[in-house]
Amino acid sequence: MNQEMTMTVYIPLQLKNHCFQRGFRSKPLTFRRPSIVFVVNGTGIIFINQKSHFLKSGVTIILNPDDHVQFINDSSNEMELQLLHYQPFRFNASNQTFAAAEVPLDFTRCMPVISSSSLVDSFLTKIKTATGNDERQYQVKRQLYFSELILHLHSLIEIESSAIDDTISKTITYMEENYAKPISMSELPRMAGMTQSSYCRAFKKKTGMTPGQYLTRIRILKAKELMMDRKSTLRQIAVQVGYQDELYFSRIFKKTEGMSPSLYTQRKDKKIAIISKYLLQDHLLALGIEPIAAPAYPRYYDTPSGFPSYLHKRLQSTVPLNAEREPSPSDVLSLSPDWIFKTEVSYSLAGRPLEPGGNTLLISHSTSWEQYLRDIAVRLDKKKTAERLIHKMTALEKKAQTTLAPLARQGTWAIVRLLPNDLRLYGVKDHAFTDLFYRRLQFKADERLTHSYYESNALHKLGSLDPDNVLILWSEPREIEAIQVEEAWQQLKAVQNNRIFIPDSKEWDPWGPIGREYMIQSMVKFFQLS
Repeated sequence: MNQEMTMTVYIPLQLKNHCFQRGFRSKPLTFRRPSIVFVVNGTGIIFINQKSHFLKSGVTIILNPDDHVQFINDSSNEMELQLLHYQPFRFNASNQTFAAAEVPLDFTRCMPVISSSSLVDSFLTKIKTATGNDERQYQVKRQLYFSELILHLHSLIEIESSAIDDTISKTITYMEENYAKPISMSELPRMAGMTQSSYCRAFKKKTGMTPGQYLTRIRILKAKELMMDRKSTLRQIAVQVGYQDELYFSRIFKKTEGMSPSLYTQRKDKKIAIISKYLLQDHLLALGIEPIAAPAYPRYYDTPSGFPSYLHKRLQSTVPLNAEREPSPSDVLSLSPDWIFKTEVSYSLAGRPLEPGGNTLLISHSTSWEQYLRDIAVRLDKKKTAERLIHKMTALEKKAQTTLAPLARQGTWAIVRLLPNDLRLYGVKDHAFTDLFYRRLQFKADERLTHSYYESNALHKLGSLDPDNVLILWSEPREIEAIQVEEAWQQLKAVQNNRIFIPDSKEWDPWGPIGREYMIQSMVKFFQLS
């Protein structure tokens, strides 16, 4: 299974030396090419898109195309810079094309200013020496030195970024552990070993909030947990979350939640956020509750929200949380949820796991969609609604089984998913779809197919089973095309007898009642037309 392969190459174009005299102020410049600025001597200021950064000897500035830049030498000495322009080129191995691309260095999104070292001077000298000669060997050397320089700068950025991230996380941990005590915002930068302005910028970049906003969210979230217990007075709750003044706490609460603490305790509908890789919003919607935030897959589902199409219109007021990456604390805390539902296979916030208890409710892993629904329904006091949904789904499954019985009896079946350089062969247990397909709809599996969940790289095992029918699920067209040239695939009985079934299964999700109903209806329609 060959994949189309592309790669980006960065080629140095021009290296120039610039000297700025005392009091020099450049005109605003717009860089059309990606560039790197190296400060050789002196001090000054650079404005990048109206944000200022201090310049001194040994500092490197990475500039992206269309950055608006202005240099100022406000010192009493000369400031010397070296400016290196480069051009990204993209090479496509499949059609052997090589063309200019608008792809600046990936790590330029990290920090525009990083600490440099004497190694940078060495690389620049080598690049400059190799630039003066157009012979092939010097072109190769120039490219080699530039690649080494890029790797060096990247490592410096990663070290600095990681160190700052760890420092910010320590202050977040401090706030989360000491929210009930008076915390001065001025002590946090000192704890981090940073200036107040740089600390606030780094904190907001990590969390999406200022330190003060983050502390308030922690305190309000804890206060709502205490209110649910109804065992403490408002005065006691205020003190327990770090506010000595009950009236001040009430004002902060109303500003954050849009209602007073007394109205909040009377409100029956609770705001629920889901932190998970599973689409638990399916279960909540089926139980009559729209969550305020839920996992989404924007690169997988073709909807603006990143929710499956059958959920998209029903989640108009739900904030999509990109499940393809780890969410930032602000993704959840800024919404002020009353409860956070999470699964064991889940994320943390601010580098710390969300522990079950209080506002965070753990939904245990299960191989049964009914168990997920019942677990959630118990927390929401909707057990009767859950049982009605399960009864309705059982009836739908029995109807589908009757409809598909003639096809299900036509020999043995295997379920596969095709991924780059991988064929997954699904077993007969511990997966919601295989349980539906083999046990409830009664499609016949080969008796040698006994494993759980799936086995990877299983083309040869599939060949040894040689089923009468193969069902391909959740696979991209390019992977389906790629498998067709494999000799082991071509020798399958199902291939030779044209018994390969490929439904549009991208949105088939058997784990929630809404998705399960959508999937069964789509499955019946597909097989009836096959």
